[in-house]
Amino acid sequence: MGVALLLFLKPRFRTESAEILNVVTNEDRALGHLVYIYQSNGDLYVLGHLQDIGEKQNFIDISLKFVAGLKEACGANEDPCVYMYCGGEMIDLQKYLHAPSS
Repeated sequence: MGVALLLFLKPRFRTESAEILNVVTNEDRALGHLVYIYQSNGDLYVLGHLQDIGEKQNFIDISLKFVAGLKEACGANEDPCVYMYCGGEMIDLQKYLHAPSS
């Protein structure tokens, strides 16, 4: 049985209002990216893409935690505008953001 693949966010570029993070494995292999842009009026945009469709659920899980923390840290009043893709297929992260916790 193989070792489970872990996903991490690795910062690549940052400004005062935006950041680009690579999505990498525990072996430091890049699988995708997350980008956020925060505007002073409170608008928050999050974009992401993952190439490995086998890691889709891991990507959703890490993205949900990231978006929730980012929204809180930025003080955004409304839900961010989120565009996430895995293997070219759009992921509706909004439905996961509002799903009841189990």
